[in-house]
Amino acid sequence: MRLLFWATLLLSALPACGVRADECEAKAAEIAGRIGLEAGARGRDNSIALSARGDEEDDYGAYLICKGPLGMTLRYLSPPSPGAKWYDFVARSGALLTGIKPPTIALEARNCVENARLRDGVFRSPGSALRIQCSMSKSDARADLSLAAR
Repeated sequence: MRLLFWATLLLSALPACGVRADECEAKAAEIAGRIGLEAGARGRDNSIALSARGDEEDDYGAYLICKGPLGMTLRYLSPPSPGAKWYDFVARSGALLTGIKPPTIALEARNCVENARLRDGVFRSPGSALRIQCSMSKSDARADLSLAAR
């Protein structure tokens, strides 16, 4: 858990790239509408929650960070020991943000999570197609993953 705290602190300390407010809300609405989620209101931290519409739906969700260190960024927290359905969710929603095909995003996400698990810490993929960073919680095997277009 301490690792997740330091990773979040590191991300928040990096310089932010500006994104117009209406552009971020429009992108959140597009992602939410195409994936079947609800886009919440922008929070004080410049993020918009994208969450399931009802209790009977999968509880996967994400945050669209409007002014993150990488520009507009999707951030995910996986269920314990993420499975194929979660990676599919990341791939479909990430493709809408980055324009990169879902199979590529799913592969990059799996590689990032596995590298973070093996390194027992934070991993930032050196891939050229997108910016992806993740960390793993030691206590419950949840992945904290962020992705943005290059």
